[in-house]
Amino acid sequence: MDKKELLKHIGSIEQIGGIKDYTINDGKAKGVRAIDINTGVMRFTIIPDRCLDIAQADFKGSAISWISKTGITAPEYYEKDGRNFLRGFFGGLVTTCGLKNIGRPTETQGLHGRIANTPAKNVCVWAGWEGDDYVMKVSGEMRECSAFGENLVLKRTISAKLFDATLVLEDKIINEGFKDEDIALCYHCNFGYPLVSEKSRITNIPEELASIDAPSLDAKEQCIEVDLPGDTVTVGIENEKIGAYLTYKTKTLPRFIAWKMLSVGAYAVGLEPRTSNFGGENIAKNNEFVTLKPFEEYETGFSLTIKDL
Repeated sequence: MDKKELLKHIGSIEQIGGIKDYTINDGKAKGVRAIDINTGVMRFTIIPDRCLDIAQADFKGSAISWISKTGITAPEYYEKDGRNFLRGFFGGLVTTCGLKNIGRPTETQGLHGRIANTPAKNVCVWAGWEGDDYVMKVSGEMRECSAFGENLVLKRTISAKLFDATLVLEDKIINEGFKDEDIALCYHCNFGYPLVSEKSRITNIPEELASIDAPSLDAKEQCIEVDLPGDTVTVGIENEKIGAYLTYKTKTLPRFIAWKMLSVGAYAVGLEPRTSNFGGENIAKNNEFVTLKPFEEYETGFSLTIKDL
């Protein structure tokens, strides 16, 4: 339907979709702001207090994202040392890793860096008609800085259209300091049951790596580096009913890791476009930091599309 025809049939967009902005009032998520975007086909929850990352996501009522046993946790519970990042790692459809480290911890940076636990400011929630498209957008910015150190700003916009099953995440990283800064970025996109099961497979990677096993007590975490050639890459997860597909540019996200954690109670598959396959101290050793000159900008992002098969 075009705009005029749709509005003949409904009183409010809230009848079939729209944006809901609210606060969670229980447990370790108490006080956390959340924003739901509902396209009528796909619904997902953005967490402004956690880098505008995306927690729950579903397609026609069926869960797409993986949520860890921690659930959504407020940023004040962040534990930066070593691997204690995992005590607040809710997983979700998107956890952003960076901006000074991804992967294993270093002496000065914990696992996956600080940005995922940085609250957004200047958050803008907008919805309205653009021609015959009803568009919903959430934007804001996170700052990773130190009084005498780096001054990095991540500006993010997430958008989707009514009746569409695609979301678009657009990022701009700006070095607002007066010296060069090395950065690293990983989109830790996490998918879970029922999309992920022993009947599912990862698309666009070698067949011997694409299978997904059933949950097991003996399962070990796997980080599988895959070379995905081309200027624009699409990689996804499919089962017998639906598929979820990430599309991104390799110019700004040249590396990719498929993450499998197929343990009982921690059953997830991650698709991870990133600037470096290496983590921790090995990013510098392998010369895979992105260096931003003072006031230089780095634009990147991805889209996620979900389809019936």
